[in-house]
Amino acid sequence: MENLVEQSKKLTSILATNRTENIGMDVWDEFVVPRYFDKYDFFSTMPCKIEGGRGCGKTMLLRYLSYQSQFSKKRKIVKDDDLKNIGLYWRADTQFLRQLDKRGISEDFWAKTFIHYFSLKVTIEIFKAIDFIARTSKQFEHFSKILITELCIYDESLDGELSTVKDNLERLRKKFELAISNPLLLEKVIFFPFDFVKSVNEEIQDKIPELKDTNFHVFIDEYENLLKYQQIIVNTSVKHSEPPVIFKIACKKNGMPFIETTGDEAIVLKHDFVAHDLDDYISKEYNVFASEVLFSRLAKAGGENNSICLSNIDSLHERRKDEYTRAILNKVRKMLPGKKQNDLASDIFIKPVLRTKLENMLTQALDKKREKQLIFSDFIRDDAKEASIVCVALLNRKSTDPTELLHLLDLHIAGAKTPFNEWISTNFIGCYLNIIKRKRDENRLYCGFDTFISLSQGNLRHFLELCRTAFSVGFHYDNSEFVISEEFQSFSASQTSAILFDEIKSFKPYGAALHIFANRLGELFTLHQSRESQSEPEKNHFSITGGSTSLTSKEKLLLNECEKWGVLSKVIATKTKTRQVINDYDWVLNPIYAPRFGISYRKKRKITFSNLDIQSLFSDDISDYEELYESHKILGSGTNNLVKDKNNPIKETPFNSGDIQKDLFDV
Repeated sequence: MENLVEQSKKLTSILATNRTENIGMDVWDEFVVPRYFDKYDFFSTMPCKIEGGRGCGKTMLLRYLSYQSQFSKKRKIVKDDDLKNIGLYWRADTQFLRQLDKRGISEDFWAKTFIHYFSLKVTIEIFKAIDFIARTSKQFEHFSKILITELCIYDESLDGELSTVKDNLERLRKKFELAISNPLLLEKVIFFPFDFVKSVNEEIQDKIPELKDTNFHVFIDEYENLLKYQQIIVNTSVKHSEPPVIFKIACKKNGMPFIETTGDEAIVLKHDFVAHDLDDYISKEYNVFASEVLFSRLAKAGGENNSICLSNIDSLHERRKDEYTRAILNKVRKMLPGKKQNDLASDIFIKPVLRTKLENMLTQALDKKREKQLIFSDFIRDDAKEASIVCVALLNRKSTDPTELLHLLDLHIAGAKTPFNEWISTNFIGCYLNIIKRKRDENRLYCGFDTFISLSQGNLRHFLELCRTAFSVGFHYDNSEFVISEEFQSFSASQTSAILFDEIKSFKPYGAALHIFANRLGELFTLHQSRESQSEPEKNHFSITGGSTSLTSKEKLLLNECEKWGVLSKVIATKTKTRQVINDYDWVLNPIYAPRFGISYRKKRKITFSNLDIQSLFSDDISDYEELYESHKILGSGTNNLVKDKNNPIKETPFNSGDIQKDLFDV
């Protein structure tokens, strides 16, 4: 085996290629067939919308469905019935298509130019597909002698051998692009109608018998980046799709804002197209799928081998067996070991700097209560580490009596039924983060395969980036298998979180506003997390009083952009503790940003914001946000917002807060 330095370089390089655009069009040997793949017919004659967040695998899926991968030279077997459906992938050149707008020219004229360009691109891909299949799979007898004769009515150069016509179509495309850069040349362009695509297919199916029953599926990637009038034209193509050419679009969440067509009718879900939510599909067995993707990448570095061909749909049956699932999860958990809650507690007790911090926090809590009889060591028990750590929060609650708490701690250690089990479940993570917050390099909350899965939340790109950074720091071998230490994983989580958070600024066109919003939201969650009493721990999501209908169009747009780019995810709202709050959705900050703020990635508690609060979070006026921040600071300090719960002497209850998600272990 290579030395560790060379192996590390190779692994880092391979894992760094986590964007499909860096792989190319033929993704056959890179693609891991998703576990949902055989449950949905992406080659149905029904048009479809394939949607999902960044990193869910949309582009990889579309390129796997394209002819370059369908008929890849890397495939050992190409079935005879593969010609029934041929995929064509088109990702619009956004920079070029945005030139087809304004400049003193009417939108109707630009619509004609887009239809012409769209028709050219689709047709060119059809010709390229035929040429590619003929060369790679040796199909289409007498391919070189096939003559195209009926297209010369559109342009006299479109007459002759198939390869010649293909080349001339490319020349027409280049001339058109040149004319767009020099608008005076547009006067000489003869614009093709969309029926040009139909004419092409009629002649091809007439001249090539093998394609008589073939359907061409045009997958349009990043549809959301098209201009409105361009989307409307594509909508029209989708609505009126019929064999042999079927149009299908792929976009991010909220990436299809318009339902208009060029006619009087709108494009309607289910009637005109079906929707495939890849985020939903992939969430079912995301942990298994992510581990398969990781091992497929490691195999290319010579480190891991898999006897199953993960790019072949026929392997799904074997991959769904329980023994396979257990084996691959056990393997990846050994590679990326994590820490359980009791391990985190042991770290606090074992590491001198953390134990000292625990002792100091207990002392400060007792001093605030002016406790004279008990000292910090009374609450530090080696046989109840988690309970000892939770005592930090409990002693900071106004209603807590130290003597009574110590009595309950003794009973808990003796095995009696006490509230400690619920307190540990509810408060431990918050207490751990408070102890560790000034020693972030000692934080081990964000390590382990299962934690990486939670942090990446269905985003394979984020998962692979976490792994890439971890491998780049270092690894060792255990029985010839890769193992990454908790320390390296923790460093990776911190670094990756910071980099991806900074990336928000690049999310056009509202990246700056989204970055400000996410930073302010994280600051508020951090503020609540640092609350000494930890009566409302692990806040990392919010709801809106009155629901999203209470917002202005600007805030609605920006929240939709947050969801579109994966800064937030939207889920059906949970209950609150007051009936006066009307919620339609909860908005969850992407867990990948949790290490950056030092907060929990688990969805536990929420803050309820008013519509004015949301405006403040997005506002360009920093004073609006500062006022909101100070109000939460006062709330967190416990000033005038606490009442005693007579049924439990060791409990802190928010007064008129209406902002807490009821949890199974709330006490």
